[in-house]
Amino acid sequence: MGTTVSVLIRTKNEARDISKALELIRNQSWQPIEIIVVDSGSTDRTVEIVKQHSDINLIQIAPEEFTFGRSLNIGFQAARGEVVVSLSAHAFPCDRYWLENLVKPFDDPKVAGTYGKQVPQPDAWPPVRRDYLEFYGDRLRLQTRLDKWYEHDFSNANSAIRYRCWQERPFDETLTGSEDREWARAMLGLGYQIVYKPEAAVYHSHNEPLFKVYQRTYREALATNRLYGKKMTLRVAIETWYGSVVKDAHFILKNGREWHWLARSPIYRLFWTFGYLRPNLPHALWEPLINRWKRISHPQIQKE
Repeated sequence: MGTTVSVLIRTKNEARDISKALELIRNQSWQPIEIIVVDSGSTDRTVEIVKQHSDINLIQIAPEEFTFGRSLNIGFQAARGEVVVSLSAHAFPCDRYWLENLVKPFDDPKVAGTYGKQVPQPDAWPPVRRDYLEFYGDRLRLQTRLDKWYEHDFSNANSAIRYRCWQERPFDETLTGSEDREWARAMLGLGYQIVYKPEAAVYHSHNEPLFKVYQRTYREALATNRLYGKKMTLRVAIETWYGSVVKDAHFILKNGREWHWLARSPIYRLFWTFGYLRPNLPHALWEPLINRWKRISHPQIQKE
């Protein structure tokens, strides 16, 4: 492969993990021409640690300037590679061939982006572990269909993007999340392809406090509502919560450990589900009553 690659890492208070991530990148079988770090106001030792590496291009922005799309665009503007790899600062390549496997599909000029498998960390909580294992499979996927929402799957925690495709269509800087899905959808609309490469795997997952779980799903829901016009109803929220709790229980029982999560999972999923529901409030609460009133006051509509 003669493709030149830049690795872009976004950071904020990643002092615990950034050194390990950098070490694993430098240990890859195929080396990038540069590493770029975009930091958005770290208050720990992240910046100090990065500055110890004179060959790393460190870009610092104020916290109030940050959006997911803007920090990516700033990093891409500084990149020199034909392909830019976006890696979370707390995502750790599983082997020495991660980068090589992630970049291989770009031999095909139709490929705009690739993304790799995310393996839950060994200490991941059961609901978190189940979500990652359920979403990231072991089969190669070639995504080409704009009309299928699941073909828009993409994750900038572990992705690679053709630089000229980014030039053609930068990331949306106004979204609260899902800037990766929005970009992938745009690429499919332009006739490009997205490739899922399970061999390009990293260890990546979050054990978050409940309020952060809620904040994350709330941001995702705001973005999803804007992208797809989807609105979660109260009934769907209840079904989503219940279905997730049941699946978590089966997962815990099957694995035969961490039994205390049988009691914790319903609470975890409550915060998780409420984040997705909140952008649709109060409409989601009033909608069942309004629909019932319509059925009672206009029975002829039901007969038709």
